[in-house]
This record gives sequence, structure tokens and C-alpha cells, in this order.
Amino acid sequence: MRVNAPIPVTVVTGFLGAGKSTLVDRWLRELPEGTVVIVNEQGEVGIDGDLLAERVARVREITGGCVCCRAQAELCAALAEFAAASPSPQRILVETSGAASPAGVVRALTWNSARDELRLDGVVTVLDAARAEAVLAFDLTIEQLGFADVVVLSRADTCDAAALSDAASRASTHAPGAVITRGRHGVLEDGQRLLDVLDARAQRLHALPEAAGHATHHGIDSVSLVLEGTLDEERFGDWVEHALGSVQARILRVKAILAIDGVAERVIVQGVGERIDVTLGPPWRDASPRCRLVVLGLSLDADALREGFEACAARA
Repeated sequence: MRVNAPIPVTVVTGFLGAGKSTLVDRWLRELPEGTVVIVNEQGEVGIDGDLLAERVARVREITGGCVCCRAQAELCAALAEFAAASPSPQRILVETSGAASPAGVVRALTWNSARDELRLDGVVTVLDAARAEAVLAFDLTIEQLGFADVVVLSRADTCDAAALSDAASRASTHAPGAVITRGRHGVLEDGQRLLDVLDARAQRLHALPEAAGHATHHGIDSVSLVLEGTLDEERFGDWVEHALGSVQARILRVKAILAIDGVAERVIVQGVGERIDVTLGPPWRDASPRCRLVVLGLSLDADALREGFEACAARA
């Protein structure tokens, strides 16, 4: 059993040619020296690992297949090795290939001992702002955005204001609750550090969908649930235990900002597989309480989830 807190894992994903490696190279200059990196490349010969090796404690290259499918067993083995290492890494950063689904990495973090040794600290999706319209024609890009906690609009220096605004609008549609920022030559706007942007999520979950909806992209269901007013804590807890618990093997991510009857603050929920983290956000004060919850998973019954969620409303 790990005595210390679980090791944070940051996943960097994005479509082919989005500029992930440029951003990762920059971030490694500001992350702790004890950071280790797992780089996934589709080709049989790795390149990015050699470029990053001098900046981190250890680099593991996974080549010849995507970590979401063909090379997933190798990813699980690498995560287990780093989790058991002594001294423990201060952070694990996973850079997926441009053709990979984040779902495979999320699953790997919930298997066997990984659920106790590691915790998902965030999914960063890189979207090329100059090619946003073109790459969003692919379901995979939309899925990568659906998992995002942070979206980086890369190559912002090559776009005019109108193109950047359009890319941000498109990204926010498919990235519920994500912080959206811009990158130029690997540098985030206003000199932001990666960890600062990840920490800003609790203040930005108001960007969750305003309306309920259901969509399926690349085999992943995204169900958005919205409720005006507050939730009854006991009924909501029962619903989570029974309705979500019964399909937890098919749930990949849960994101929510909730108004619980009798609680002055926003309740922020971030879940990966079976693991659910709950924190308190800013108080509602004069704002009208509204509950929004997004579930990403496989073969989800959207109507049943919506009916059960709405039944948790606090009664006047």
C-alpha cells in the first residue's frame, strides 16, 4: 500500500499534428524534476522520447500502436512500474499519439492497483486553432475534447482574432467544463503554467452545458444532465450509488457542478471510473442554483439517467 498520496497523472492528447510535443517540451521546464513521461507514437521508431529525455527523470516510449488499444497493455505495465518505483515520481505525464482516444488511458488508471497508486490530475487536449474546423470533422477530435479538463488552442499566433474566437467557440461546445487557453510556440497565454491552469478548473466548471443533451462520438456516449434548483443530498447519494454504480464499469468520466440543498457552496465533482473526487467551489450567493452533470461512457441509457437525476430534486 502506498503511504503517500497517489501520484498525479496528466494526460496530453490531441489530433495528429496539433502541437502536443512542443507544449510538453515547454511544460517539462517548469514541472518538478521528479516528473516522468510516457510518450506514445504510432510508428515503430520513436522520436519524441529522445527530444524529451534530457528534461525529465525518466522517459518511456511506447511505439507501434496507440495506447488506447493495441499498446494499452504496455501502457498499463509502464504505469505500474512507475507507481512502484522508489523514489516515487512526483508526476507522470502521458503524451498520447494523435490517433489515440483518451478513453484507453483513463481505463488504465482504474485497473488493478492503479486506482490506489495513481490519480488522474487532468486531461489536456491540444487543438490546432488554425485547423479547428477541419479536424473537428473527425469524431476522434470531438471525443478528445469531450474528455478535456483543459483545452489549449495551439498555433494561436498564426490566426487572426476572428479565427481564434471561432476555434474557442467550437472547442467550448465539445469540451464541457474545460478551461480554454491559447498557446504560441509552446507558451501559454499570459505566461500561465500548466499546473496553474489545472488548478483553475474549479472556478471554470460553470462552463458545463446549459442544456441537457446526449451525443455519441467515436463509440463514447456523452450525457449532459441539467436541473434548475437544488438536489436532495440523500436522494442524490442513493442515485449515485445505485444508478451510476450499476453501470460504473462503463463510465469513463464524470464532471459536475451541483447545488446541494443546505450547502452554500458549489459542489464540484470529478470522477474517473469508480473514483469520485468531491470538493467545494465558490458559494452561490445571489446566483440561482443550477445543477449540471456530464457523464462519458459506453452504452449509457440517457433517458434513465436523466429521469433518475431529475428525481433527486429537493422538494420545496
